[in-house]
Amino acid sequence: MKSRVLLVDDDVNVLSAYRRNLRLFFEIETASSGQEGLELLKSSLPFAVVVSDYYMPEMNGIEFLTQVKQIAPDTVRVMLSGQADLQATIEAINEGSIFRFLYKPCSSEQLINTIKASVEQYQLIISEKELLNKTLKGSIQVLVDILSLVNPQLFSRIARLPSLTRKIASRLNYDNIWEIELAALLCQIGSVTVPKNILDKLLSRQDLQEEEAKIWLNHPRYGKKILAKVPRLENIAEGILYQFKNYDGSGFPEDEPRKSVAIPRIGRLLKIVIDYDILIEKGIQDKQALEIMHQRSGYYDPVILAALEAEILSIEHGYVVRTYPLNDVNPGMILADEVKDNLGVVLIPRGYEVTEVMKLRLQSFAAFNHFNGYVKVKVPIQ
Repeated sequence: MKSRVLLVDDDVNVLSAYRRNLRLFFEIETASSGQEGLELLKSSLPFAVVVSDYYMPEMNGIEFLTQVKQIAPDTVRVMLSGQADLQATIEAINEGSIFRFLYKPCSSEQLINTIKASVEQYQLIISEKELLNKTLKGSIQVLVDILSLVNPQLFSRIARLPSLTRKIASRLNYDNIWEIELAALLCQIGSVTVPKNILDKLLSRQDLQEEEAKIWLNHPRYGKKILAKVPRLENIAEGILYQFKNYDGSGFPEDEPRKSVAIPRIGRLLKIVIDYDILIEKGIQDKQALEIMHQRSGYYDPVILAALEAEILSIEHGYVVRTYPLNDVNPGMILADEVKDNLGVVLIPRGYEVTEVMKLRLQSFAAFNHFNGYVKVKVPIQ
């Protein structure tokens, strides 16, 4: 099966020549502009290689290939460049936007050999991902399955976490989502060091004594020690250490003075999904659980919490949910959730666009204490 290659150049004669010279070796698609090339990348099967000219109107080759890297990071990128563009090309290579560059004009043989080398690079990338998915993740799943025999009830709760964690990370366009999924799967691995009587009390929702609580809250530290020795799991191990750490720097581990974005992203995400899952486990409804979490000042990364809320409220990707005082809500904003009065009567359904008249109506309800004065709206992810 031939590898798929996308060739981008604003000269249609050059594109025709590419097709004639390369079609015996590769499955060729062409685009006459960067924008057309991006649309092809988004709408078709993956390309192994993208080859782009440097000089193109509206979007030059570096700008185009930089966006290709974001849309299709596995696709190998090659640029055709003149001598005058050497410095810009070197900068693009250093930034990781391209794999190879060729001086123009270049021979068909040179172009074919370069694309073949690029296809080999693409195959290496895909093979490494397959190895990761089939070997590393499979081995870890076996480990979790074995641990679940030790305490089936505890580890059955873990099975719910990776899916929600992956969805939140996807909404926020995080890279290396596999690390985040595995962190959710392995976040309780340190609990094998916790005595059974403490685990039993936790699972039956009994309050722990002070010393018992300290033992439980230290299990992420042991989890990090277990995982830090496994190659490629260093980031996961570090994130697991911080799963009980509050965004304001309080919480465990107490001897780690990090706060805000200095806390590993995996740790900030685990903190939110674990706390949310605990509330759901107690029988609290999803929206009420979100309200409880919003009231815990300083506990959570607000961006990740907003993404969780967007996921729970089924808001389309590209948006998160923010809660604003009514006075800060502007016409044109879209309601992410229904607005209710203090008796639970729906005043305005979700999905409505805020208007001046609607805002005045809500202000009237708030003035007579029939409405709490806060509105959930959807906003684009920054």
